[in-house]
Amino acid sequence: VASKEATNKKLREHKLNVLGELQASGTAADNLNNQLLSKEEANQKLVQESDSMKTESDKQGKELEAFLMQQMEQTNAIKAYEVQNRELMDKLAAFEKEKMAAELSRTQIANLALEVKLQAMEEKMEKLLAERQAKPETIFLRATAKAKAMAQASPPLGA
Repeated sequence: VASKEATNKKLREHKLNVLGELQASGTAADNLNNQLLSKEEANQKLVQESDSMKTESDKQGKELEAFLMQQMEQTNAIKAYEVQNRELMDKLAAFEKEKMAAELSRTQIANLALEVKLQAMEEKMEKLLAERQAKPETIFLRATAKAKAMAQASPPLGA
């Protein structure tokens, strides 16, 4: 009987040890389960944050794409203005050439008119000069004719 009691005692101790180990194992399992749940929650939060970041990234990507499109449109508009500006500058240069040609033509016409006037004045001066050169003879001839007429009309001086 004593041996039965000793065996029972050993079995009880073993049972208590096994129960203690089971309890410790259960507690450890609970702890591991809690850790697993915490990790799953943390993982879920990370997934949510990742999704949120992806959504934000997509939104920023679309904004960047819109901004780049706007920049391209502005660049194209600037290029169009540059082309238009070059065309206007070419037209202005052509206009300036035409204006200079017109001014040159006016100047040439004015110069020709002045040359014609100058030539006419030179001819007039030559004519006046020729008349003036002819006048002293005419004056002399007239004076001589007058003196002869007076001499003939008046009695001789000694008489």
